[in-house]
Amino acid sequence: MNKKAIRQMFMAFAVFAGAPGPTMSQEQTDALDRASKQLVEPFLQATRKMVEIESPSLDATGIHAMEVELESQAREIGAEIELIPASTGPGNNVVARWRGQGKTNILLVSHMDTVYPAGILQTFPWREEVSRIYGPGVLDDKGGIAMALMAVRLLREAGRDAYGTVTLLSTTDEEKQSAGSKELIRSLAQEHDVAFVLEFGTPDDRIVLSRKGIGYFRLDVLGKAAHAGAEPEKGCNAVTEIAFQILQMRQLERPELSTSFNFTILNGGERSNIIPAQAKAQADVRVLDPSEFDRLESDAAQLAATKQLFACSQVRTSLERGRPPFPSTDKTARLVEMAQGIYREIDMDLRTEASGAGTDGNYTAAAGTTTLDGLGPVGGGAHTAGEEYIERALIAPRIYLLARLIEEVSRESFSK
Repeated sequence: MNKKAIRQMFMAFAVFAGAPGPTMSQEQTDALDRASKQLVEPFLQATRKMVEIESPSLDATGIHAMEVELESQAREIGAEIELIPASTGPGNNVVARWRGQGKTNILLVSHMDTVYPAGILQTFPWREEVSRIYGPGVLDDKGGIAMALMAVRLLREAGRDAYGTVTLLSTTDEEKQSAGSKELIRSLAQEHDVAFVLEFGTPDDRIVLSRKGIGYFRLDVLGKAAHAGAEPEKGCNAVTEIAFQILQMRQLERPELSTSFNFTILNGGERSNIIPAQAKAQADVRVLDPSEFDRLESDAAQLAATKQLFACSQVRTSLERGRPPFPSTDKTARLVEMAQGIYREIDMDLRTEASGAGTDGNYTAAAGTTTLDGLGPVGGGAHTAGEEYIERALIAPRIYLLARLIEEVSRESFSK
């Protein structure tokens, strides 16, 4: 669809400054809805080009190829491009900017890396079915990048530029805890009024209004080796001690505060006839209240120091903080209400969820920027070879939703 056709479709499409809540006439809604549907095929073309670039996290060749492709696609719709080297690991984070006539600055967050190894396309190629499109990274997060590009294209070709600056950030290493990009994410978030994260929407078409923070707990026990048959009493069994510690530390969990504490890795012993001298365990920690990290760290150390099964054991605990919590706020609620109103314009119901999984939205929220997540394509099977997919029928509605959100937050002069 050419620019002239888009403009004709949008002759009546206007922004109503100062009106409360989403305000669209039926004629305007129909025009935007039709234009969104016209962008489904361009969306699929853009997504396929990226999916067919294998870009495992920390793979220099693949990440560079994604940089080149994304820069090309963004420039086609008028973006200014800045490449910012990852602070650790290979590649550049891509920052694409579109300048508008308004004051509200909007950050769109996505990532170029995937969890799949090089060579995955041989066994899991791009595949289109009637209702679903499959491929490695099609949902997480190359479809998210394409979603952002199509929403911006829709607005620009319709001459709707009431925003200040729309910035698309696509990072190199989200699947590796964003080690080389998290400081950039925080910095850019602080320069913007709102952040929309292009992670995928769940199969039942939900967006995400909060996410838990992530911590990595480690438990180390040092005992003493001895012959398990001849002189077991001369040993100090590190495996038995760590089992005791794991069981007693279950009390650290606080479900009423949405705090989970789950041991997931356990190692100990070398041979069956030796009393083990060492044992190690790791736990996955999820919190919604950031102060819970401090409580867990303190309480775990106190338990380990005061309650041991064997006096001969040495028990050490540590807690590494990962992604910070992304709590829902009053401003998040405003965005949710706005998004749900927009979806109702096209006779659809948008639901929400609080997620225990982390994304780069955790960093934008921690920077003080109001954040809404899960605004990418809808699908399932993420991180699963042969199964990752997006729903064809929900591509156009999601393009519509993101484009209208950009307009509405700009129209309301949404600010921090």
